[in-house]
Amino acid sequence: MMYQSLRNTCRLRNLVFAACLLSVGCGDKEAAKPTPPPKKVEVVEAKRMSFRPSFEVPAVVEAVETAQIFPIVASRILYQNIEPGKFFEQGEELVRLDPYPFETAVATAESQVTEALSNFEETRANFERARDLRPQGYISAKDFDTAKSDMQAAEAQLNTAQTTLRQAKQDLSHTSIYAPFSGRTGHPNYAVGDFFILPNSVPITQLVKIDPVYVLAHIGQKAYNEFYAAVEKLEQQGRAIPNMELYIELPGGTVYPFKGEFFSWDATAAATRGTVAARILFHNPDGLLLPKENVTLRGKLLEEVVRIVIPQKAVSQDQQGHYVYLLDNEKKVKRANIEVGLRIGPNWAVRKGLKVGDRVLVEGLQKVSPGDEVEMTAVDIKQLDDPAPPNLRPPPYSLREQLRKEREAFREYQKATMEARQRNQPGDVYTPHDTGK
Repeated sequence: MMYQSLRNTCRLRNLVFAACLLSVGCGDKEAAKPTPPPKKVEVVEAKRMSFRPSFEVPAVVEAVETAQIFPIVASRILYQNIEPGKFFEQGEELVRLDPYPFETAVATAESQVTEALSNFEETRANFERARDLRPQGYISAKDFDTAKSDMQAAEAQLNTAQTTLRQAKQDLSHTSIYAPFSGRTGHPNYAVGDFFILPNSVPITQLVKIDPVYVLAHIGQKAYNEFYAAVEKLEQQGRAIPNMELYIELPGGTVYPFKGEFFSWDATAAATRGTVAARILFHNPDGLLLPKENVTLRGKLLEEVVRIVIPQKAVSQDQQGHYVYLLDNEKKVKRANIEVGLRIGPNWAVRKGLKVGDRVLVEGLQKVSPGDEVEMTAVDIKQLDDPAPPNLRPPPYSLREQLRKEREAFREYQKATMEARQRNQPGDVYTPHDTGK
C-alpha cells in the first residue's frame, strides 16, 4: 500500500516536470498579438464658402492738428479764457497780454513818423527849389548837392520811422492770441498776472483739433505689399478695387457708431517694427475719441468672396510651410502642403493645395502619422456669423473734403491777417486790439 502511494507521487512529479519542459520548449514561438483597433479621428470636408474678408489690428487715436500756444512777444498775462477741455472756434481769443508797453511803443513810433515826415517834406521842397534854380545858375553845385543829400537822408529817416511803427503795431497785435483752428484747449500753464518771458520752452496751453481725428494703425509690410500687388492686378484686369467698411471698437467692446474714411499711408516704413502706418479719418462731433486713446481698428469688405475653407485647428506648420493631413480612399493618412490665405473667424481660407471634397483631419492629429489607417467621424465646418454692427453709419460728409476746406480757410485767414497788418500805415486811425484782426 505504501509502495503504491510512493509510485503515484513519482508519477505526478514526472508529469509536472514534463509539462515544464514542454512549456520551455514552446517558448521559442510567441503567441500571435491581437491587431490594435484603428485610431479615431474627426474629419471635415473641404468646401467652398462665401464670406466677407475682414481684419482687426490694434490702433491709437491721433489728433489731426495740435498747436502749442506760445506768445510772440513778452508781457504780463492780462486775462485768459483757457479752461481744460474748453472748445474754441477758429479765430476766438484765447489769451490777452498787457498791451500798455506796446501801445506806448506805437505812440512813440507814430510821433517819430510825424517828425520824420515833416522833415522829409521840408527837405524835399528845398531840393525841388534848388533843382529849379540850378539851370539858371542861381545856386552853386555844392548847395544843390547839399539839398539833394538832405532830402535823401530825410527820406531814409522817414522809412526807418515807418518800419519801426509797423513793427510796433505788429507787436501790439500779438498781445491778443487767437485760436489758429477749432479745437479744445489743455490745462493752462500760467495764471493771470504771470509775466511771459522770451524765449520760453513752456507754452501757455495746447490746442487740439478734435473733429475729425485720425486712427493710426500699423500694418505689416508684407500685407501692405500684397495689398498693392492685388490693387495693381485688379487695375490691369479693369476691375474696381473692392470697397472696405472701416470701423473701430472702443475699450470695453463698444463699437464706435461712425464709419471711417481711409486717408493715407505714411511716407516711410518703420524698419524696426516691419510695419507701415495707415491713417483713417473718423467723424468725432462730440469729442468722444481722445488723442492717444487705444482702440481696435476693424475692416470688412462690402462684397462677398468665395474660397475653399477649413478650420484653423486642422492646419499645422513646419519648415516646409503650412500643411494638413488628409484621408485617401482607403482611409489612410497622407500629408498635403497648402498655401493659406485670409482668416475667417475659426476658419482659414486656402489658396492652394486643396480641392473641394478633400477630407481633412481636425482632431487626433498628434496621434497619427502618414500611412496610418484610421476610423473617421465626420464633423461640419463651423461657420462664423460675423455681420457688421447694426449701429454703424457713415459720416454726414466727406471728412477728407472737410479737412481740405478748413485748411484752405486757415490760409485765407492768415492772408487776411497779414494784409490787415500791412495796411497799418502812418496816419491810419488806430484802435488797440483791433490791429491785425
